[in-house]
Amino acid sequence: MAALADWAPDVVLHTTASFLDRIEGQLMACIGVGAHVVSSSEELFWPFDRDPGFSDRIDAAAREAGVVVVGTGVNPGFVMDLFPVVLAGVVARVDRVDVSRSVDAGRRRGPLQKKVGAGLTEAAFREREAAGGFGHIGMVESAKALAVGMGWHDAEVTETFGPHLATADHQTPHATVAAGDVAGIHQTATVLVDGETRATLTLTMAVGAPDEDRVVIAGDPPMTVVVEGGTFGDTATVAAVVNTARRVGESRPGLRTMLEIPAAATGR
Repeated sequence: MAALADWAPDVVLHTTASFLDRIEGQLMACIGVGAHVVSSSEELFWPFDRDPGFSDRIDAAAREAGVVVVGTGVNPGFVMDLFPVVLAGVVARVDRVDVSRSVDAGRRRGPLQKKVGAGLTEAAFREREAAGGFGHIGMVESAKALAVGMGWHDAEVTETFGPHLATADHQTPHATVAAGDVAGIHQTATVLVDGETRATLTLTMAVGAPDEDRVVIAGDPPMTVVVEGGTFGDTATVAAVVNTARRVGESRPGLRTMLEIPAAATGR
């Protein structure tokens, strides 16, 4: 961190950790040298409900320094939050939004396969689940951002999480998955407004799962958009961070979200 002052960067691409309590000092160091920060930290994508104190401190410091701090990525950051909000911009009346993302974890890096429990028995999965810090991070953040983007400011978000069991044997360079054992995770978030379900987010991340992203908007006009082959997170996350860095200086200083940053790919 001491080298930051010598480098005097305009923008820092921050990719160190997923959790807010591990990155506050790092963000403050970047802000302290007058650098914008574009981070892939999942919890930073929508930190306001998870840690209001953290959010206030980062926002105040960034405003004072005249810089922007923002979390971005693919999920959270695009597929299950920003993407459906943008699509809803051409829907006159939105009744409900259902977003699903299916990822073949067998094509992804080893740490991700470990994160989703590929190769564990169901009993071992439940033990790790009880210990915490397991599975996909950022589902609630995506749901909160989607709700605000849709104008549902008083929405309640619930989350469920469990194993996705393999129906056949699979072998990857990083994991051996037997039929009946855990291939990955199945995770959902539900957005409730006045007790009514207005949105669902469903994530399956498992060895052998099909790759697909899908957004279904019930309303006038209705809309269904399918990304065949999905959005490959390992490379797309890098693109999201780099492309956002091109535009981050055009936003008002402070702690911002991807709902506020100009379209990242324009002006290249």
